[in-house]
Amino acid sequence: MSPLRNKVLVVGMDGLRFDRLLAVGPPVLSALMSSGAYGTSLLPYGEAGTPRTESPGEVVPKSPEPGDGGRVIRSRTDSGPGWSSIATSAWPDKHGVVDNGFAAPQFKKFPDFLTRVKQARPELTTSAFFSWAALDEHGAFSHAIDHKLALDGYALGWAAADQQVAGTAERHLAEDDPDAVFVYLGDTDEVAHDLGPLCPEYTAALQTQDAYLGRLLDAVRGRAAYPEERWTVLVTTDHGHVDEGGHGGTSDAERTVFVIANRLGEDLGGRSLGAPRLVDVGPTALAWLGVPVDPAWDLDGAPFAW
Repeated sequence: MSPLRNKVLVVGMDGLRFDRLLAVGPPVLSALMSSGAYGTSLLPYGEAGTPRTESPGEVVPKSPEPGDGGRVIRSRTDSGPGWSSIATSAWPDKHGVVDNGFAAPQFKKFPDFLTRVKQARPELTTSAFFSWAALDEHGAFSHAIDHKLALDGYALGWAAADQQVAGTAERHLAEDDPDAVFVYLGDTDEVAHDLGPLCPEYTAALQTQDAYLGRLLDAVRGRAAYPEERWTVLVTTDHGHVDEGGHGGTSDAERTVFVIANRLGEDLGGRSLGAPRLVDVGPTALAWLGVPVDPAWDLDGAPFAW
């Protein structure tokens, strides 16, 4: 009997506050939590005393802020630094993205985890789908990835772009044979910028993204090869929001991030991941796919102990 093939789906929901997730209780995310593992942590960076980003694409002034463990990480709690940290498994002082301007990225030195999968195991198929085109334009996810869709949420409208991203990713999961997949959804962040994360529109955006996640999981479970596969699903976000909307600063509301981890078909009973960090997502995916982290990579993350 052939061994089961390990596969990974990482889903990112931009600007999703964990306390709002708990309050709303979206069914798919809640089910992943109850049968998987989850936890929160604080980003080790943020800019004090500067204007909050009012749009995911806006660049505002920077100032120094102490980082984790005495290390100074000068970065805003913005989408560019957050998703770059998730992609590269390194913090902003290493990958070089400190706001949404992507002025000096170091993605050749710190490539994304999908690219590392492809470099280590070229026989595996990698895929990325996102509605924030900057992740493609600036190389946060490289051209080495086998399948990629990068849409412009500003031009299309974020709700429409997310819908296209989710539909394309759903078909890819159902009809093709990917091994490592990243899907980004951005409307929660856009709504929070416009109206804050406490409004009914934010709840609606979260529920819509939750439904998209459900469709992705249905596509995975409906695969003809699913009985011969072992899928790990990781769901995360890049930053939070203040109540009135916006981010970039040092408050707990802006710095709190979460990770939900689930091995489909297994019941882990909603156990704690401790304080999972954004930089741990990539190493966890790599470990599941049989790619050990090389110390020479100088990553900040490590696989979750779950």
